[in-house]
Amino acid sequence: MWSGKHFVSWLSIVGLALTGCAPANAPPPPTVASAPAPTAAPKPASPVAAPKPTSPAATPKPAASQPRYGGTLTAWDGIEPEHLDIHQAASGGTLWPVGAIYNGLIQHSPAPPHDIVSDLAQSWETGPDGKSYLFNLRQGVKWHDGRPFTPEDVKVSLERMANPQRGTVSPRKTVYAVIDKVDALGSDKVRVSLQRPSPSLLGALAAGWSVIVPKHGIDAWGDMKTHAVGTGPFKFQAYVAGSHFIVKKNGDYFVKGQPYVDGITWYIIKDRAVQLAAFRTKRALMTGLGSRGLDPAEVEIVRKEISGAAVYEYASPMGGLTLAFNVTRPPFSDLRARQAAVLALDQGAIIDVALRGGGKRTGPVGTSGAWNIPEQELLALPGLRKPADADLAQARKLLAEAGYPNGIKTKFPFRTGSMYQDVAEVVAGQLSRIGIELTLERLEAAVYQVTQRQRNWDLMQTSYAGVLDDPDSHLSNFITDSPNNFSGFSDKLVDELFAKQSPEMDLQERKRIVNQVERRLLEQVPIFRLYQALYIFAHWPDLKGFQGVGVGPYNNVRWAHVWISQ
Repeated sequence: MWSGKHFVSWLSIVGLALTGCAPANAPPPPTVASAPAPTAAPKPASPVAAPKPTSPAATPKPAASQPRYGGTLTAWDGIEPEHLDIHQAASGGTLWPVGAIYNGLIQHSPAPPHDIVSDLAQSWETGPDGKSYLFNLRQGVKWHDGRPFTPEDVKVSLERMANPQRGTVSPRKTVYAVIDKVDALGSDKVRVSLQRPSPSLLGALAAGWSVIVPKHGIDAWGDMKTHAVGTGPFKFQAYVAGSHFIVKKNGDYFVKGQPYVDGITWYIIKDRAVQLAAFRTKRALMTGLGSRGLDPAEVEIVRKEISGAAVYEYASPMGGLTLAFNVTRPPFSDLRARQAAVLALDQGAIIDVALRGGGKRTGPVGTSGAWNIPEQELLALPGLRKPADADLAQARKLLAEAGYPNGIKTKFPFRTGSMYQDVAEVVAGQLSRIGIELTLERLEAAVYQVTQRQRNWDLMQTSYAGVLDDPDSHLSNFITDSPNNFSGFSDKLVDELFAKQSPEMDLQERKRIVNQVERRLLEQVPIFRLYQALYIFAHWPDLKGFQGVGVGPYNNVRWAHVWISQ
């Protein structure tokens, strides 16, 4: 899922101050322009035993070797942060560098990946009717500006995700919409009351996007777009557009003994060759995450040149690019024009050519497979099968019937970045075979996010960064009032089926309903999923303590538990 507001101008100015200070009576923060450039990591100090975090559920086991203190974790990202407000952000380009500044109520464990463990809530209880959760909060936690963490912070955070006020965007609103009321109880408890039982809400609250922000920050600034004040293991230090994003160690982090590294530097590198070179020369100890990681060919280079490099592959149920049709205006308000376009597409070729094998075939729901219609049925459909001459002839016939015998010429907006451009070029080539001529329009991330919502386009390359692998997250992109329904699609049957599946506690019955939605989307084609992302990323063997992405690269982004061995 993706979001955006009118923040375009701030990203275009190198040196804009993004502060991490208190809202009043605080000394001036370091501005981005005056921030020091990243420096080489110092040698780690002597080993120190790792603390044991508390949790009401299973906790990941510590790595075999003892953690060491010191050093700087370095990585790259291929795009700029949209802004600093994770609640309003849609892109991992915001979550990955900013996520280490914050905590959530609860979190997904990386190992075992589907366990939900403590964070700011040290324990929780489910109401007897399944319609409420009581969270018992940690005591003594402080915000980076020294203010105490309180239940009111949790209340404000959950309310702005579930029911954003005017001027605030919540890209994942439909996932949290089941929340009816949030009550701050005394100094250490929060009760979350639901409209009905929800099988997905705890997983959503554990996702990396579901951070808790300070009430006093919202009161002072209105949002957190240009301020980063968290409770997390790292504090904001500097951001220089086009160069780097730096966080430094929070010495007062509530998990005693963590974090181990002194800071994290995210280099903003947009050129694919330069990204790989940064990793091969050890300027970056870790590659980018998500779609800004490696492709299969680059993995072979890494494995050949870097002995002991750790490589992780993850078929993301939430990742990948989508071709969205604007169904609110011609030409693609006509179903026949949409069907024609899909007949010309070849998902397999997009994966092989544009992604060099770094993806998987998928349907519109785009899950890991737990909820999809049978693969045999899916791969026989237009767009997922290789188009034959008869498919292309039928596509031209449909365009003519829709009133476009001479084809369609239109712009095709997509996000800046070599991978996004590669995909756009392949899609444009495929559609040109039936007379749909696209003029590629590359947009910086911030402009791209705004453009999606303005819907001033005919078709567009879009993305959905879901909260979790659950139908409430995936299908919410297609219901009428979703903030991520970029196509403007409205279908009574889809809305009804979404509402029916969401509270369903029987897994098989829920899957049956979800399959009905998927088949309806395949009939109406408001979007076409171009591929399911195969995220591949790696790190040097010097980086220790990392246990994988768990349920996906949008989780476990705080890096408090990793260290550098030498």
